[in-house]
Amino acid sequence: MGRSSRTWLSAALLLALTALGCSKPAASVDAQPAGGAVAPAAGKRTIVMIPKATQSAFWNTVRRGGEKAAQEFDIELLWKGPSRENDRAGQKQVVQQFTNAGVAGMLLAPTDSRALAAEVRSATAKGLPVLIFDSAVEGEAGKDYISFVATDNTAAGRLGGKHLMDLVGKGGKTILFRHMEGHESTTKREDGALEEMKTGGAEILSHDRYTGDSAAAAQETALNMIDVIREADGIFASNQTASEGLLLALRKRNLAGKIKFIAFDASPLLVEALRNGEIDAIVVQDPVNMGYQSVKLMLDHLDGKPVDPLVVTDVKLATKANMDDPAIKPLLE
Repeated sequence: MGRSSRTWLSAALLLALTALGCSKPAASVDAQPAGGAVAPAAGKRTIVMIPKATQSAFWNTVRRGGEKAAQEFDIELLWKGPSRENDRAGQKQVVQQFTNAGVAGMLLAPTDSRALAAEVRSATAKGLPVLIFDSAVEGEAGKDYISFVATDNTAAGRLGGKHLMDLVGKGGKTILFRHMEGHESTTKREDGALEEMKTGGAEILSHDRYTGDSAAAAQETALNMIDVIREADGIFASNQTASEGLLLALRKRNLAGKIKFIAFDASPLLVEALRNGEIDAIVVQDPVNMGYQSVKLMLDHLDGKPVDPLVVTDVKLATKANMDDPAIKPLLE
């Protein structure tokens, strides 16, 4: 080996050692594509978190809570799911992949309460503990899965629906903007909001329109029914993408701020609209705590500690008047 080669090799080794010394282990990593081999981290317990979709502000805020717990308890947290919420087959494939991957536990937000039930039972039967978060799956806690961590979605829907009726009054013309069929969490919100509209004496113009899996699809749905929307005094949308799509449609038709609007879940777009008066209120969950509690409860189970079959996380109503209050502001970030 020549002198220049030895000099180059020494420099390369020094650079590699420096990089190794400066690196820190990540609390959460993106898993390999579905179908690829996934090896648990050496020397650490590995848990996989499977959301309904990875391309969403809400789900990535849940991930932030999971990462917080992973760092605190020194575990490896894998993050893998379909990119869009309508991909039931894609989520099934991910669940099947990790059922046989040697992870210590699985955290799952099912895209469909029925479609994922068989996969959950199969994983449990093979000895893999499964915890369900955000949206329920058919089965029994303590038997088919260890626990369910979620918002009380019926109460959350009622909270938004009641506030809408407070704004429009008895006889007010209302619209319920739904998300997707099969999603247990949003169905409960929609039913809760609809119950409050009926109790408040609303004239309900529409309550059965599903908006689809993205803000773009929701915008298209809203534009297709814009004549009905023009007649409305108030609208309730049951999740982030439905709310964003409706907001964009209202802006496009110069109706933003002219119709009372209760949104659900925070995103930068929706928070901006709340502050400037285009949205009257946002029903906000606590996704960070949902992610944190999901990881913590799984670790408690793995350590042989008792785990509650149901853990309910908080929900609040954010308005322009209270959005900077200490109890509300973190839920909008």
